[in-house]
Amino acid sequence: MLLGLNRENTPQNWRRMSSYMNLTDGTEYNITIEELNRQQVLIRLPFTILIALTMTTGLVGNILTIYVYGFRLKLSPTYLFVVMLSCADLIICACVTPARIAQNIYPMMTTWDILCQFHLCLAVFTGLCNYGFLLAIAAERYRKVCQPLKTQITMRAAKIIIACIFIFCATQGIMTLFYYGSVKKPTNYPGIYLYFCSAKDDQNPNYYQLGFFGFYNLLAMVTFTLLIFLYTIILRHMKVMKKTKCVKSQQNRNSATSIPCPDEIQQKWLNIPETVDSNRLPSNLSVEEVELSNTEMSSKVSSDEISKVYTKSIAPIRAKLREVNNEKRAKERADRIKHTTITMMMITVVFIVTFLPSFGAIMINSLMRSLNTTSTTSILYWFARHTFYIASCSNPIIYGYRNPNFIAEIKRMLGVKQK
Repeated sequence: MLLGLNRENTPQNWRRMSSYMNLTDGTEYNITIEELNRQQVLIRLPFTILIALTMTTGLVGNILTIYVYGFRLKLSPTYLFVVMLSCADLIICACVTPARIAQNIYPMMTTWDILCQFHLCLAVFTGLCNYGFLLAIAAERYRKVCQPLKTQITMRAAKIIIACIFIFCATQGIMTLFYYGSVKKPTNYPGIYLYFCSAKDDQNPNYYQLGFFGFYNLLAMVTFTLLIFLYTIILRHMKVMKKTKCVKSQQNRNSATSIPCPDEIQQKWLNIPETVDSNRLPSNLSVEEVELSNTEMSSKVSSDEISKVYTKSIAPIRAKLREVNNEKRAKERADRIKHTTITMMMITVVFIVTFLPSFGAIMINSLMRSLNTTSTTSILYWFARHTFYIASCSNPIIYGYRNPNFIAEIKRMLGVKQK
């Protein structure tokens, strides 16, 4: 058993801890803490299975992501942030999710403070890391797309940003150890107490806890607002760039095909007789002299006139072809940047969509603890609480769908022959 149980709160004692409740008709109802715990386990069972599947998928997917993006592909600031984001998701799958599963198995019998603190500390740490890395990726994409001529984020700057994010997130995660743990609370049945993970001093206002969650809420809202703002600007800029490049490309093609090919050289050669008629030659000239004159004239035309005309006519074509070639390379680079940006945008959208329900459920629970909930409400609540874990396994799936090099490297690693 993963839980450290006090001697007075062992399962054997819980079996003996039962409550007899008189109903309106005078009958008595016998219930134990294990039966109450089992009811909660059944409510959370579908979501426990869901996060167990996400844990398995996320472990494999994030390990592959770290290996491919970190060691197989050319490392860039964006890919470095992707590797760090995968490290945070790997911590969620390897540590946070198992702690959540343990709490789902013993939702009303969690008496171990360390389990509760371990879970929330790492949950806060990884959640804030996701904030930081997604925001860093959005800023780097903004510089690439909207300000390509300005100084870009270098690898050294990216490493400094990562170090700052880790220090800040670790500090915030450690702070949760001071107010979170296993809490004892009475149930509706006399003599039966439940133990669950929550903030300590639950009965009294904990201003430290309120301040922390207030700061956490503010940080989440600011981060989401910045992410939406940056990607909105990026999308508009990419749309304008696409229209401008289409018009410019068409103009260059029309200009390159409209350059006339001069015929001066053809006219020069037309004036030179191909054969010499000896009967029409003057008496003072021989055939050899005339042929020598034609050869010299041909040589003069080819060496002087042809060179000038060739340079004059071909130089603009070469310039246009060079411009078209440069435009093609620039378009390919822009397409790669656009493709990567859209991939990062998809990851951000998935994170926001999966995080907001969980975040909202936690806030509603902290503000409305005294309200009684029905079974349907409990199912919706616990579904929202577990959506946070979906993003940890979805990122590798998006990478595999959007990046052909990612799949190619995995196939190469597994020894699958490429077509």
